[in-house]
Amino acid sequence: MNNNQVQEIELQPDPARIVNGLRDTGYNFNTAIADIVDNSIAAKATRVDINIVMNPKLEVAVYIADNGIGMDYNGLQNAMKYGSKERSEKKSLGKFGLGLKTASTAFCKQLSVLSRNAADSEIIKVQWDLDYISRVGLWKLRIVEASADELDLFDETANNCSGTLVVWDKIDRLLKDYKSNSAAKKALDKKIDELKFHIAMVFQRFLDENDNRAENVEIRVNGEKIEAWDPFCVKEQKTSLLQRETVPVEIGDEGNFSFDVAAYVIPRKSEFSSKEVADKARGNNDFQGFYVYRENRLIHFGDWLGFFTKEPHYSLLRVEFSFGQELDELLNVDIKKSRILLISELSDYLIRFLNAPRREAQRRYREGQTSDIHKPGKSVHESSNSTIEAKGAEVQESRLTPTGKPNEALVENSNGSFTKKITIGNAESPKQCRVVPVETIDGNALWEPALIDGKNAVRINEGHDFYKKVYGPILSKGVVVEGLDDLLWALAEAENSTCNQATIENYEEMRYMVSRILRKLVADLPDPALDEN
Repeated sequence: MNNNQVQEIELQPDPARIVNGLRDTGYNFNTAIADIVDNSIAAKATRVDINIVMNPKLEVAVYIADNGIGMDYNGLQNAMKYGSKERSEKKSLGKFGLGLKTASTAFCKQLSVLSRNAADSEIIKVQWDLDYISRVGLWKLRIVEASADELDLFDETANNCSGTLVVWDKIDRLLKDYKSNSAAKKALDKKIDELKFHIAMVFQRFLDENDNRAENVEIRVNGEKIEAWDPFCVKEQKTSLLQRETVPVEIGDEGNFSFDVAAYVIPRKSEFSSKEVADKARGNNDFQGFYVYRENRLIHFGDWLGFFTKEPHYSLLRVEFSFGQELDELLNVDIKKSRILLISELSDYLIRFLNAPRREAQRRYREGQTSDIHKPGKSVHESSNSTIEAKGAEVQESRLTPTGKPNEALVENSNGSFTKKITIGNAESPKQCRVVPVETIDGNALWEPALIDGKNAVRINEGHDFYKKVYGPILSKGVVVEGLDDLLWALAEAENSTCNQATIENYEEMRYMVSRILRKLVADLPDPALDEN
């Protein structure tokens, strides 16, 4: 053979291996359905109906109908082709020409599409059946007759005009095997509820009629209209926009483009306008981090893109990152439109951008944490107060009597009698005169002896890291709180019972030293994620 000659052989891939191999591209149910909805929005639909049903045999079917521009026979062939032709509209939510097929067959073995592009056109139904492809070993797209139920669903959404209906049959990867109808229905209902929230979050800008960044679309799941979910809670008075920037990006000969980035701190649960709104906001660790939008469609959320790990004190910080299709290659958008990969320059920029918002979010979290600990503080120590009040007389070996001077008492113990400085005060209620939580103590000591309502007491510093990190997570666990309270009261009483005029300052220095040591010991403990209820 002449070295300058090249032989070419057309080598067709095995159909069965390809279609079954592409079932494992990593879709979950929510991202798969959202990918189909992308196609509806790309087809200029203003209404999308998703119906998920189960028959008495526990067989599930999924129907996704829209009133978009629809397709003729040639359009249907292209749509069903693996690697269909690129859309003329670059801003389209569809990207690689694979989503319809790979998203669907990730869960079903029979994918059907019905469509028409005009009211007076015939509805055409085509179908990929993976079992049939495996049996015949050929890329055989079947043209089949639509059922009466399918035609009804089609027209209910398309309103006798153009539109498309996607049907998933022979679903084998959605639910595990259940022996009872009730268990299977419960599992399916959970999937449907999760899908509703996912749709509300991913297509928020399309669902919100007051958001002019995207065309409005009405989406229903099993007849329920989905309302937009705003991760940034911009309608809440106490939401703060900390920082916003539009960043220019130059891409070779293609031109100058940009992306938007904005950092928000949402309110703490107790600061929302209502409990219902607070519950919907989901202000927990799972929802902190970046919210990445491509063409106004959310493609990734709920982490820090590998820059940082999730931590409770950033649970209220949410960052918007929005870009157009022009940056797809720069950001390495994947086939499922579910992630991006940042080049080093963008990573460096975002880390710098986040410095100030992270500091502010941490500051607000810690302020709120102290506030949350302080609110229940008086009542969670009630059991300790009762126990110490009941047994105080038999274990107490010191007697404190106010001298009449501010915060000074006469101390009487086995070492004699003498005066010392001590906090003297009144309890907020008769049941809170032995263990008294306060917002701070001079010198940041964890505890100090006190005389409250004429009784030997201990004041505990809620602002100390030991209280926040050790008490904080167990405030609802009465026995543990009571044990810690008893320990600190006993230390305060032991100080009163054993000190003398010469050792007063030594005991005080010991309290400060123990408090400093404890603060260092708990420094690496995680901040508690407090339940405000």
